[in-house]
Amino acid sequence: MMNRRRIELGLRHAALLLLLAVPRLASGEVPEEVRVRRRAIEVRYAALLMEAAEEARKARASDLAREAFTRAETLDPGNEAVLAFDPDAPVGPGRPDARRADALARRLAEIRTAEAKERLALALWCDGEAYADESLEEARAALDLAPGPLAFDEEGVLSDPALGTLPKSLSISLLDGFEVFGGRLVPLSAVPEQIPWKQGWTLETEHFLVKTNVSGAICRTMGRALEAARTLYEEQTGLAVSARITVYVLAKRSAYEEYLVKLKQPRPASDNIGKCIGDFCAVDGSRSEEEVVSVAIHEVAHGWVNLGLVALTGTRGASMPVWYSEGLATFCAGFGGDSHSFHLGALDPARARRPPLERLKALQRLRQVRPLAEFLATVDGDTTFYLQAYGFYWFLAGGHDEALSAAFRRAVARMMKGASDDDYIRKGNAVFAAEMGDLAALEARFLDWLSGLDLAGEAAGD
Repeated sequence: MMNRRRIELGLRHAALLLLLAVPRLASGEVPEEVRVRRRAIEVRYAALLMEAAEEARKARASDLAREAFTRAETLDPGNEAVLAFDPDAPVGPGRPDARRADALARRLAEIRTAEAKERLALALWCDGEAYADESLEEARAALDLAPGPLAFDEEGVLSDPALGTLPKSLSISLLDGFEVFGGRLVPLSAVPEQIPWKQGWTLETEHFLVKTNVSGAICRTMGRALEAARTLYEEQTGLAVSARITVYVLAKRSAYEEYLVKLKQPRPASDNIGKCIGDFCAVDGSRSEEEVVSVAIHEVAHGWVNLGLVALTGTRGASMPVWYSEGLATFCAGFGGDSHSFHLGALDPARARRPPLERLKALQRLRQVRPLAEFLATVDGDTTFYLQAYGFYWFLAGGHDEALSAAFRRAVARMMKGASDDDYIRKGNAVFAAEMGDLAALEARFLDWLSGLDLAGEAAGD
């Protein structure tokens, strides 16, 4: 019986080596230095695992014995102890030794962690030697062995409690074609289409907490984009916000609506795909990635202003005129899907301005741009209002006229200092007018600027 088993395992060993050799023949031989280091790990841990398998059999812990044997056979199929071991052999009479089995279970976990660390060390060495394929192979093996769960920061850098943090370059390569799901690194094809919320992805960056059941990719993109947008929020408003803002991105439209209802908010209208309430933001994640991230940046801009005004004025509910709030938010995020390279975390509003400003110029030709007094007093805006808010904010803050931009910054600072929830539109606009001067002249300058924009090339006077 044992001779037959040796023959079977020997054949399996030969077949396994042949299978492993096939992809290498197509992509190139494993470098000798890598092969020697890898083989040393395989031999060392196969021996340790077989020692554990023998002890598990003596303790009548059949499951642990099979677990240790299976891993050892994978590492070193030709190992003498592996060939001599029969995981199906009866263990004999007597009760399992529970205490000994617990100790063996801990030992197997320690062996897995130790092997994972050596695999990662080999991955880092391969990375340093420019053996890219081998580096990825060992890093994935390490993460598969590690107890997890895996986590990633705003740069998409993977880490594990037992292994520490992987280098950025290696992390990005690891995620190519894979996803972090259930604390493990799995191929994209193995990720279920519908993810229960509790099995979704969480990313904690320096200033934001992102939670989503859409994908790990959008979670990472959202984190990078929000951190980049935060710089714009600070630059444009001068407000300081210490609170961490949480952003929930829900995969289904119905879940987004139900989520807001649970928070005692009105059920959102069909065209509403994002809502920010203080340090909490919810987004309908059923749209395209660019639109979802753009909406999140837009809504978080509102949250940033609200939190910053409370800290500045000590008045809960302190607000700014709607035209300012929506102009700022669309300036930071682009308009709807007309967004930027969020996956890089690089926000450049100038790259997103052309589509909305072209639409605004068309409205100007149709004489649908609202008179400034009416525009400034608007509370509930339609699409035309949002486009005008975007254009008006660009006109004031875009930097094409330094004197105008400086006056606007002074006006904003004064408006914020006196912000309250008591007739804030009228009072805020009065402060704005006092700082900016003749509003009729300002309106004429805005319309001249808009009509003179050459969006096919450079803006006139920009």
